[in-house]
Amino acid sequence: MSPTVLQRSRWGAVGLVIALLTALVATAPAGAHPEGPAHHAPLPEHATTVMRAFFADTLAPQALPAVSSTACVGGDAAGYPCDNVDLEAFVPLAALGGSATEEANDIWGWTDPLTRSEYALVGMTFGTAFVDITDSSAPVYLGELPTHGAFGSPWRDIKTSANHAFIVSEARGHGVQVFDLTQLRGLSGPPVTFGETAHYNKIGSAHNIVVNEDTGFAYAVGVSGKGSCSGGLHMIDISNPTNPRAAGCFSSDGYTHDAQCVVYSGPDPHHQGSEICLNANEDTVTIVDVTNKSNPVQLSRTSYGGSAYTHQGWLTEDQAHFLLDDELDEQDFGHGTRTRIFDVSDLDSPTLVGTSTSSSAAIDHNQYVKGGHSYQANYRSGLRIVDLSDVANGNLSQVGYFDVWPADDAPQFNGAWSTYPYFDSGVVVVSGIEQGLFVVRPNLGGPGGDSPPTVQVTSPGDGTTVRGDVAVAATASDDNGVVSVDFIVDGVSIGVDGDGADGWSVSWDSTLVGDGLYAVSAVATDTASQTGIAAEVAVTVDNVVDATMHVGDLEGSATAAGRSGKWDATVTVTVHDDAEAPVAGATVTGSWGSGATGSCVTDAAGTCSTTVTGLRRNDPAVSFTVTGVTAVGRTHDASADHDPDSSSILIAAP
Repeated sequence: MSPTVLQRSRWGAVGLVIALLTALVATAPAGAHPEGPAHHAPLPEHATTVMRAFFADTLAPQALPAVSSTACVGGDAAGYPCDNVDLEAFVPLAALGGSATEEANDIWGWTDPLTRSEYALVGMTFGTAFVDITDSSAPVYLGELPTHGAFGSPWRDIKTSANHAFIVSEARGHGVQVFDLTQLRGLSGPPVTFGETAHYNKIGSAHNIVVNEDTGFAYAVGVSGKGSCSGGLHMIDISNPTNPRAAGCFSSDGYTHDAQCVVYSGPDPHHQGSEICLNANEDTVTIVDVTNKSNPVQLSRTSYGGSAYTHQGWLTEDQAHFLLDDELDEQDFGHGTRTRIFDVSDLDSPTLVGTSTSSSAAIDHNQYVKGGHSYQANYRSGLRIVDLSDVANGNLSQVGYFDVWPADDAPQFNGAWSTYPYFDSGVVVVSGIEQGLFVVRPNLGGPGGDSPPTVQVTSPGDGTTVRGDVAVAATASDDNGVVSVDFIVDGVSIGVDGDGADGWSVSWDSTLVGDGLYAVSAVATDTASQTGIAAEVAVTVDNVVDATMHVGDLEGSATAAGRSGKWDATVTVTVHDDAEAPVAGATVTGSWGSGATGSCVTDAAGTCSTTVTGLRRNDPAVSFTVTGVTAVGRTHDASADHDPDSSSILIAAP
């Protein structure tokens, strides 16, 4: 279907809303974004049916107070209806760096692989806001990447790969912004205004961007202007994130609103190992093999009854089923929130196996699957969490929710835009269009759910020194079972134990890292793919084994000291390494039997001498004992001292 074809008309309402929006925002960005856009773009000529419907429901941002650490008790958390989901924090739009007219849209997340810090990436009308949610009850707004070009837009989409964010927008001429997320690490003096790390200008605007982190490819969809591919898949090689390159195009089925692209490992044996995109193409689910970017192959195109606008979907983790949102069917046909379930075990011939219809009337928008649950952002009914244990029979059951629009669940385009459930900490972030950023924590211990696991590192102990191969072990428990424990050193996985048959443990080759202090932790995953993180233990890696040295020879001599009858004694020490080669620069210390001490530093021949003077005539002899030998990068192996006198010598008077 061409992106300019409209399935229904809302021209009267749209015209009014456009006029109001233009008047409302014409000057708003100037104060908040002195170097940014001048105004909203008008409704694009290529606007889809659902974009026009969204514009018709546009409302002003809400002035709401920030909230922190509020449990869901009796179905309420700080005035927000809820069930099995606690409110960790709410950050209103005004605290996300926006102007008085700016609203939120898409949301994604990033976990720093070194520090394990967690960040919410929030799409805004005029840019992208970055929020550190590592302390989930006290988020920190770090700053904003302004939109590219002169226009803002209600539509922005964000994905990540290789520690970079890739951002598109319906703003005219926006292209793809690339942002190095490691700039957020240890940021001083927030909030700041960031700049683009790179920019891809081979497209005009785009509605969404899809990223396959496993292959290093991105897919801009709903593209208009140059590089449109008729609104289909515009393929981009992002293996070098700061130098994205055009890789291919799929346009045979017209406009793609959203997609999920994976390396297929599902039950269809004919396509395992191929890169497959499942596309929401306005009125069909269209599946395309994009392994060969220069020759993508459409595998199937599946329509369904009651279609209004095929919007977005996500695979179950076994890749056997695809859960689909239709964004206009609730408005058009008056039924409750409806999720369609496709059996995609045969990618060439998917079948609709069931529909799950909620008692809520809200419009479904975006959903993402983690483990045994789908996390759905359903506009005015907020975040809805459904259990997938009976998905094969076409059945879903709600096990938790957090409603960001308490007033009602009407089928209108307000409230929750999207959600991101993939943080190891177990928190979930939700973007509220007129509200801001919600950080919530599901507690799915009730029927159909599973509580997060607990995990503790038991070996090595906190404060210990390790070297070589190190056994890293943990205890982990969960009410329904732990399926794996991922062991982490300084934010990087060192191995995953997937069975725990002999206890949860892995072997860590500490010689692969430099000597120094390291933080060891573990992440346990339960049967519902919920995670628990162990408290860190600190260990010191010391793999530098110093070379040894020893006393190879002691020689003594005595000389008379004039007519007084006194005498002097001198000892010459030779220091050898373990190959009996001389060691230069070794400091030898020792004690004389007379009570004096002596020291010297070996020369290139490995020898040095120390003398005691003024010994009395009635002292028939004096002893010298080596008490220490030190040198940089070496240790004294006293057991290897092999002078006949070992480390001591007796020198007779002259």
